[in-house]
Amino acid sequence: MSNSTVPVGPGLSRLPLLSTSILPVGGRRSDAAPVGRKGSSASSSTSRSYGSGTEKWPYSISRVANSSSQQINNIAGSPVTAKPYRLTGKLWMRFGTDWYVCTASLVKKAVLITAAHCVHKFGTKADGWADEVLWYPANTSSKGGPWGYYAGTNWRVPTPYFDGTDTCENGAAGIACNNDIATVTLQKKSGEYPGTTLGGWYGYGWNGYSFAASPVFGNSTVADITQLGYPVAFDSGYQMQMTDTFGKYITSSSTTNGNELRNTQIGSPQTGGSSGGPWLVNFGTRPSISTAADLGSAAKSNYVVGVTSWGYSTVGANVQGASWFGVNAEFPDADYGGYGAGNIGNLMRDTCSAFPAAC
Repeated sequence: MSNSTVPVGPGLSRLPLLSTSILPVGGRRSDAAPVGRKGSSASSSTSRSYGSGTEKWPYSISRVANSSSQQINNIAGSPVTAKPYRLTGKLWMRFGTDWYVCTASLVKKAVLITAAHCVHKFGTKADGWADEVLWYPANTSSKGGPWGYYAGTNWRVPTPYFDGTDTCENGAAGIACNNDIATVTLQKKSGEYPGTTLGGWYGYGWNGYSFAASPVFGNSTVADITQLGYPVAFDSGYQMQMTDTFGKYITSSSTTNGNELRNTQIGSPQTGGSSGGPWLVNFGTRPSISTAADLGSAAKSNYVVGVTSWGYSTVGANVQGASWFGVNAEFPDADYGGYGAGNIGNLMRDTCSAFPAAC
């Protein structure tokens, strides 16, 4: 990337954080949908680890659950099954006979946000779709979580990612791109949409919601980020992990098509399986405050401003990236039908126009 980025040291390269794993519980194939394909219904330590990788980007990470032996039916005793954590879950995707894992979070009543590479192979058009997608909110073990799974009925990616014309870093088509984001629309279960059963969903922001050009950080545009994910290298990928770090807005002109690349980067040791996991600002339960305190100029809670897209392949570098939510070369409009600006506004408008009941 450009000189404004964290430098790529010797031997460092970027890889999308998709991982293989074992077959999920249940699921059966159904017929094709207009966009993508649809599936039918169907560590021993709890301490927080602190530090930075070789790229010197500070972060802290911990398992959200109480312990690795936590019972999935013990909802009251489990942080991961409480709001706002339970609005994130483990995502399973089947391409042919092979299953892969990612992470996804709920941003509408029945709409997930995740990474495009989780549900589509970059640039392969109609041949690139996953055949089946299942989402397990608040996954806590190899058996899933207390709400089982919701089946995807439709998954949607931006056209530039679909046809391979997206702005991506030179030499890394499909990795470090402007538009590695996707939605997955979910079926009802027991007559209810997941947002009804789970008691809500996250908001989402664009064009740097909660970011600021801060003199404290050398006038870089930064925000405090909470990343949630199911990386396979941590607790075998079955326990939700939480990383707290600062996110930095990054641009580059060293791209596949000459357009400006817009990404966010964070410090994080999460690995394959964390792709698609939400990058949240103002994460948690809002406190009650008096007139002597002020939450700031961007105080909305639990807003997704990116999803995990890529990470350095060298163990220990511990830097990850996400496509910037908002205006870019491919999606230049400030508003798409009231759903927001740029790539996320366009994607959410198209999803909600096609499936209004899910929104």
